[in-house]
Amino acid sequence: MERWPNSPQKTKQVVNTFADGINQSVESIEIKDSQLLSAVNVDSFLYPTLQVADGHTLFSQHTGYVNRIFKFLGVWYCGNGKGLYKQSGSSWVAVYEYGDNNNSRLWDTAMFFDGSKLYFIDGALQLRQYDGATLTTLGSAPANSSYLTTHANRFYLANKNDNLLSYSGLRDAADWTSTNKYTGTGKITVETADGEKPTGMTTYANHVIMFKKWTMHELFGEDSTNFQMQNPYGVGCISDRSIVQTNEALYWLATDGVYAYMGGAAPVKISDPIKDYIRRINQSYGQHCVAGYDGRFLYLTLVIDGATQPNVTLKYDVQRRAWWPVSFIATSYYLDGQTMYFGTLNGQIMKMGGTMNDLSLISWSIETKPFSEGDETVHKAIHRLWVVADIESGSTLKVEYAGGTEGGKWNQVYNNTNGSGQIQSIKIPLVVRTPETWFRLRLSGTGKAKIHRIIREVTRRGA
Repeated sequence: MERWPNSPQKTKQVVNTFADGINQSVESIEIKDSQLLSAVNVDSFLYPTLQVADGHTLFSQHTGYVNRIFKFLGVWYCGNGKGLYKQSGSSWVAVYEYGDNNNSRLWDTAMFFDGSKLYFIDGALQLRQYDGATLTTLGSAPANSSYLTTHANRFYLANKNDNLLSYSGLRDAADWTSTNKYTGTGKITVETADGEKPTGMTTYANHVIMFKKWTMHELFGEDSTNFQMQNPYGVGCISDRSIVQTNEALYWLATDGVYAYMGGAAPVKISDPIKDYIRRINQSYGQHCVAGYDGRFLYLTLVIDGATQPNVTLKYDVQRRAWWPVSFIATSYYLDGQTMYFGTLNGQIMKMGGTMNDLSLISWSIETKPFSEGDETVHKAIHRLWVVADIESGSTLKVEYAGGTEGGKWNQVYNNTNGSGQIQSIKIPLVVRTPETWFRLRLSGTGKAKIHRIIREVTRRGA
């Protein structure tokens, strides 16, 4: 922060960038000057420039709550409350379909080791094998399995009703009964003091991880001669669909927030800056929370307040460790190469990218922290703002300010309805009739924009 001139009536300029995300972990006056109280549809991809986030377009239309999307043998598949489907031209045909619709029917899938076969379960269905044409029931697999993963050429299954972790024969997903100690099958009991049941499973850092609501259990080894279950960490998972593997870490959603695990040390919570969203999660429907990763951002969609289905989405910049709310609601994610896709509650599959949210210009906004300009004992007046920004042609920008640390009236001081598409230093004169100790700014608009920095010219009064 630049010091005040010796003369209290002189002005000073304060320069800020705003690409460090929102922060709800401390009081508003304590967050960094580059953090925000609220934001929507902006991100830190061009750090330290704040940019309007990319939009999305309709890729395909199906029906219902799409809880799983993926590709197998180059063909798109999706699952909803009624069945599992594959894309055929512009239509979707059933691989497996029920007679009823149940949004609690959440699919889990895995591929055979060479990618030639697809396996799927839903918590009630016997393990199924599909090669793109023929569907086979694997009758010896454990019934009612909800969670599926692969490791060291074996399949692992767990369900919500017992504490057994079952593993298949070596390189044989249909073998769940052979007894050879090196190549055969088996079951491992994973107990906890309170009897909690599995809530998710994955493979990470060359071992299998089983989650329960309050604990994380790691299984090392490759067969019955060397399997070893480590003492559990006291961090659980409330949704297996929130478990995301990246090159940097394993991420998932626990009862109290999002955790990152890099192996060899305890998981670390990374969600304090969004704690207000976390505390509002409807834990009874936590299994519907879902996450995805596009190579830079971890996307997290939550079920909060009284909702029973996903209703708010945020994303986390894993490079900058910054959280950003967005306006779309996803029910599943899939990264195909470098392009992210997501499913929705009404059967759409969306493709990320572009300058529009479906067919509409992207609406965005930010609200800064309260600024005291380094002096919380006297009143100040803002005389000018310069917004250094690139507002694309056809995009809009509105600038407002308010006094105080919260509430109060927002005063509009700038509203441009068509940007130039060039970086400009937009000069905004202000008439502040009642000086304040604290000032907040709010910027909003539609369409693509980049906010490089904001410069405030401030005069101190009554020093």
